[in-house]
Amino acid sequence: MHHDKVPPVVNPTMDVGEIIAAAVGDTGAVEDFIGGYRIRVFHARAFPWHDVFKTLLFRDFKVNVTRNKADLLIEAQP
Repeated sequence: MHHDKVPPVVNPTMDVGEIIAAAVGDTGAVEDFIGGYRIRVFHARAFPWHDVFKTLLFRDFKVNVTRNKADLLIEAQP
């Protein structure tokens, strides 16, 4: 767990994509997607679900979680 880090939601001046990419690390991949983001989840058990959803939802993104074959995808639109 990353309890020693400042939660990404605290700094509203950082780019949302940068915040999410830093939180996700090698557990997934963040791509730009229709003005928002598509996040591919590579390692569901290690993925920082709370940090990612909190970052997106506290900035009023609409979030959908879907499946593409074995991959989970998070699609977020402002």
